[in-house]
Amino acid sequence: MKNRLLLSVLAIVFAMNVSAQETKTYPHAFVGVQGGVMRAWNGQGVDRKWNPMAAVSLGYNFTSVFGMRLQANGSTWKAKLDDGSEYKSKAANIDLDMMFNLTNLLFPRSKNFVNVIAIAGAPFNIAIPHAWVDNYAYATAEGSDRWNTAWKVGGMIDFDLAKHWGFNLEAGTNYVRQKNKVLADNNKWWPYAMAGITYKFGHKKGAKEQPAVVEEPVMVEKKAEPVAEKKPAVAPQPQPKPEPKPEVKPVVNKPVKLTQNIFFDLAKADIRPDQAGKLDEVVAWANKVANGDIVLTGYADSKTGTHKVNKAIAKKRANTVKEALVAKGINDKRIKVVVVGDKEQPFANNDDNRAVIVMGNFE
Repeated sequence: MKNRLLLSVLAIVFAMNVSAQETKTYPHAFVGVQGGVMRAWNGQGVDRKWNPMAAVSLGYNFTSVFGMRLQANGSTWKAKLDDGSEYKSKAANIDLDMMFNLTNLLFPRSKNFVNVIAIAGAPFNIAIPHAWVDNYAYATAEGSDRWNTAWKVGGMIDFDLAKHWGFNLEAGTNYVRQKNKVLADNNKWWPYAMAGITYKFGHKKGAKEQPAVVEEPVMVEKKAEPVAEKKPAVAPQPQPKPEPKPEVKPVVNKPVKLTQNIFFDLAKADIRPDQAGKLDEVVAWANKVANGDIVLTGYADSKTGTHKVNKAIAKKRANTVKEALVAKGINDKRIKVVVVGDKEQPFANNDDNRAVIVMGNFE
């Protein structure tokens, strides 16, 4: 019992820490039916025959990596031994299985048509009835008909035929711990192989993301008014010619433009100590240019996290810079926040894209 509780806790912790991509196909529920063969193996002569098996499942994929299912399966067979005696059995299992999609774990950004899934579970087994028939002695010895505990390991190859339909091949084994009245086979392996179909439903409806718009600062030139030349006064007598004045050229006032890059650590939105001085430069610019606006564009690197997580951390980074500027006396109405996330990568180095780009516009 302690081992099962430990396995369940490890599975929950694993699912919470997997950076699985939540897409339009995950999470979702599923139902499935399967058919195949099973055999009981404990080194006795009765275990040399494969027998038919059927199963029905109901489960839920919480993320693209982790899911669980409740499965009911059963098998019935007869085996005849060399001494003429027969072994008859009908067995049923109720399994609680954990499913780990290894393909989505290794290739999270790919749309995987073929998925390799590892399975670990805790079945509860009952044999109804479980008998040994001695045809020579005309006697029948009944076996155990109570519930038995077991462990289960296996694997599945799942093919995504469509959004709602899938085909799978599954193989594994149960390790059943039972006490029969006939044979001392308390520990028994039950290998199995099945194929089946799955219907998936309850998919998450993802909202369409609007592309972020980054407003570029507009450069406006102001031309100085030409200075009118003064006409010399008419004198009654000749005056010395005035020295020629230098040509007056129009003055162009170019707007002051500010660009500053503030970098962050992985999955962090706190301003690093080595970046704090850049905020003081932005504040100095804003105090000097009274009518200047500030645009904060938040980014995240594309090689870690999901689009949803990256967009959220990029927004948090931009808001952190805005709050720091407001705390230093900048009017928040002069500040605009734009969130890009990982859809654009302004820097060649992946780690540098965990940044907020500050642009100042002067009109």
